[in-house]
Amino acid sequence: MPLLAEAKYDEYLDKITAIRDKVKSKHLRAIAELNRTAALTGKKEYATAVEILRELEPRVKKMPSVEMVRRLNLCLNYFYLKDYEEAETLYKDSEALFGKYKENAFYKKNFTLLDLFMDLCCFGKKEGVAERIQEARKLCPEKQFQEDFAYLEEFLEEGKRNLQEDTKSDV
Repeated sequence: MPLLAEAKYDEYLDKITAIRDKVKSKHLRAIAELNRTAALTGKKEYATAVEILRELEPRVKKMPSVEMVRRLNLCLNYFYLKDYEEAETLYKDSEALFGKYKENAFYKKNFTLLDLFMDLCCFGKKEGVAERIQEARKLCPEKQFQEDFAYLEEFLEEGKRNLQEDTKSDV
């Protein structure tokens, strides 16, 4: 896990792939494969991560916490692929499952990020989002989250520029 935090994605992929290939348990192999997608997301290989996450569904469906992580990661990868419709559909289909883990200390930061994406990209809630991103930056100092927040800020700024351009063309 420290390798992920240090953004040493290739090294992490090598190690987690070796673990996946050694274990005999199909459940542990599925979990290792799920963990590989975190590094792929870090490497910005979103389409590959989505493909793996989709393939994992039947193998992890009966493990609620693993299925929740799969869905959470899938939603975030859809956002980076700008497939907001898929992200919103999956999010809505997962609300009951997500609700069981949203306040879990281990996942809370990820849900904070996911909710910001949902509000900004799917629900069109721009009011107060910049302030929420700043608050989230304080709660989530890890590099990967800071990059995510920068992405959201760029998205928010781009939306403001587009709105200004639309307003100018209407005049």
